[in-house]
Amino acid sequence: MSALRRFLTVVVMVFLLLSLLFISLPGARDAMMSMTGGDRADFWFTMTVIGTLLLLLQLLVENVHGVSLRRDITRHEMKVNELKAKLYDHHLDREGRPAMPASVHTGTGPTFTPPAPAPNAIPRTGTAVPPPSAADLPPSAVPPTTTPYPNDPPRV
Repeated sequence: MSALRRFLTVVVMVFLLLSLLFISLPGARDAMMSMTGGDRADFWFTMTVIGTLLLLLQLLVENVHGVSLRRDITRHEMKVNELKAKLYDHHLDREGRPAMPASVHTGTGPTFTPPAPAPNAIPRTGTAVPPPSAADLPPSAVPPTTTPYPNDPPRV
């Protein structure tokens, strides 16, 4: 896919250079028109059709290449996740700990397994009331969000 992409890019660049040559030098354009055996309108129409087809082909190849790259990245990310899971399981087997925490059973009701806290997590408090936000405070109690510049005159 990469070789096709490079080849197509070179073909498009050569076509653009030839088009620029035909536009800027009337002698080159007349020589090409005499070799192809057509008039001016047919010559430029043919050049336009060829250019359109080349650019369309380049667009399609670039999109297919981008899709294949994204697919490769997804496949590699999945492989990395599988290897991480195997490494985690290996560490658990090596330390002799079970993969899941032990169940807590109080004797009444169903068994409940508490979730393990994240590493370096802040312990939860018993309150369910969230702290006040700036939207809950009156306008006079909201502190300014910008610090004054050292050269600004003092506010009165």
